[in-house]
Amino acid sequence: MTHHHAKGPQAAHPQFAACTVLGHTPIFSRPEPAQKVLDVLRGLTEAKRLTVYAYVLLEDNLYLLASAVDLAKEIQHFQAATAPELLRLLDASDMSGMAKRIRRCQEKQKTDPAAQLWQDGPSPEIIKGHEMMQAKIDFIHQYPVKRGYVAEAALYRYSSARNYAGQPGLLPVTTEW
Repeated sequence: MTHHHAKGPQAAHPQFAACTVLGHTPIFSRPEPAQKVLDVLRGLTEAKRLTVYAYVLLEDNLYLLASAVDLAKEIQHFQAATAPELLRLLDASDMSGMAKRIRRCQEKQKTDPAAQLWQDGPSPEIIKGHEMMQAKIDFIHQYPVKRGYVAEAALYRYSSARNYAGQPGLLPVTTEW
């Protein structure tokens, strides 16, 4: 597939980021929490605050290849927007055991522990060149295959591999870069 560099307001360098739930709690093993994450990402892309090139949402984390004027700030916004909704969803559902696990992890946090759902992680990694971009996309798309969840990347529901395979995905992504 031939790719072209993105043009326009989001032409900042793509970056790779990982967002992990406290204690590696598998809250995205259910569709409702996963949908909340996709809804917030969709809102950021529709508002032109974020350009998503690739993603995979696993049971306890999100790998994201994206660009924004300030990606670290947009990830903070994403985490702040999703944390309270996801915590409420866990408390109100049959996933209260997961909520308790997260609360135990929150007690160990230094800043605003009651609102924290996401682990502090490394800063987004700037993608330098076509080869690195393709390697990160391959990593993201092959992760569910590597873990044995699916035989082919495009079969994993919560991944942009479907978009790259010409199939409708759950979240629109930019495949031209």
